[in-house]
Amino acid sequence: MSARQRLTRILCGAVLATISGLLLSPPAGAQDPSGGMIDWPRDEMASALDHFVAERMEALSVPGVAIAIVADGEIVFEQGYGVADASGEQPVTGHTMFEVGGIGLSLQAFAAMQMVQEGKLALDEPLSRAISERWVPNRAASDAITLRHVLMHRSGLSDRVRLGSRSVAFEPGSDYRAGGMGFVYLAHVMAVVEGKAFDRLMRERLFQPLGMSSSGYVIPDGLADEVARGHDALWVPITAFAGPMVAIFLVGFLLTLLVMRLGFHRLKLKPFDLVPAAFLAPVGASIFLYYMQGGWALLFSIGYFLVWIAGVLLLTAAIQYARFILGQGAQDGVISRNSMRREAFSPLSFTLVVIASLFFMSTQVPLPARDGSDFNAALSLRSSAHDLARFAAGFINGELIGVSARARMVDERIEVSGPVGDRAGTGLGFYTRERMDGLTIWQPSANIGLRGLIVIEPARRSAVVVLTNSDSGKVLMQEVAGHVLGVETPWKRP
Repeated sequence: MSARQRLTRILCGAVLATISGLLLSPPAGAQDPSGGMIDWPRDEMASALDHFVAERMEALSVPGVAIAIVADGEIVFEQGYGVADASGEQPVTGHTMFEVGGIGLSLQAFAAMQMVQEGKLALDEPLSRAISERWVPNRAASDAITLRHVLMHRSGLSDRVRLGSRSVAFEPGSDYRAGGMGFVYLAHVMAVVEGKAFDRLMRERLFQPLGMSSSGYVIPDGLADEVARGHDALWVPITAFAGPMVAIFLVGFLLTLLVMRLGFHRLKLKPFDLVPAAFLAPVGASIFLYYMQGGWALLFSIGYFLVWIAGVLLLTAAIQYARFILGQGAQDGVISRNSMRREAFSPLSFTLVVIASLFFMSTQVPLPARDGSDFNAALSLRSSAHDLARFAAGFINGELIGVSARARMVDERIEVSGPVGDRAGTGLGFYTRERMDGLTIWQPSANIGLRGLIVIEPARRSAVVVLTNSDSGKVLMQEVAGHVLGVETPWKRP
């Protein structure tokens, strides 16, 4: 390398380093960035978030985002970005309602702790004592599951809330596994003890006292259209159905091949031989998808798969028709039966159309909206960033349950996994994450096509809420929470 080349490389490196320093350094007047944007002047934090969120929404194809931030027990920032539906123009605001199912578990735990204070529930007594019927079929488990087990995800009940499974995987209290069905069980117990519907119970105990006017497990059908629609990349629903279908068909093909060769001593398969495999493939894929994701995901996936197949076939037919017309033009319009048969279908055209369609698979497509009356304690909560920030502020300030009960929800936690310096665990209704620089409690929501996160840092009396209407928002919500609170690695369920 010549001296001139070395000098050029050094100068380029210096320029790049200077630019990087300017971009990554905090705004003028901001404090040490290690503490996160929460320590910055409010206007500078808002400006930085506006720029960062807009950039990341475009990169991740997230149609809409709502953010609210709590500092010193008060809401200091709330903002919406983008649209509630990619096919519409309704802007997202801090009051836009999202499906936030999983986050509702922490709100439910908060209400349950109120009932503990009132003596209506007990943390360490079987929940079955509060009801007359046996909700959990397993008698031994029913007699053992306590409120503490449910709040800490140690009940043994599954997380398959869309299927309503009441099976118990392990002895209550002996292990950990995310168990949304435990909260469905708890909702039933709370409703029986209070003698009122769970949604009404939560409105009276939590939503109304804290001013959460945009929250509800059941909402009027007229408001259902105002809830942000979930979105996902087109390839997700298509492969969710097509993947298992192709796998089942291939297994059926191989089994048919073995039967015909070993049982009937035939070396070649006839099209009719594959009818059973062709029938079982979509049926088996439907059963598998329903079991894994529930009925909504099944309908959503089959719908987009059929639309995709129909589009591919129509475009292939259009190409074949164009080839036929152009071919006849070249033959002076003479049409023969042989030429018509020859141009009826072209595997090459079909393959090329399928390959071309792959370039559109990242397109965000909307999901079916949940009915306003569709109730599930672990799934159907609709709320806004503003309302959830009000809950976080109320929790930080010890409203409704007092400081001591609030402290129990954080302090009575168990470690589940993680290395020293970043230990993950569960408290009473929250996941916990303990690092060298402090403790955070948090809860995610992961309804199909909708991702959200609430993180509370008790020591700094701070919190951040991020709600998105796309599965790709799971990256953005982690990034925003990390930048706001100054924590680099993400919050993930243990």
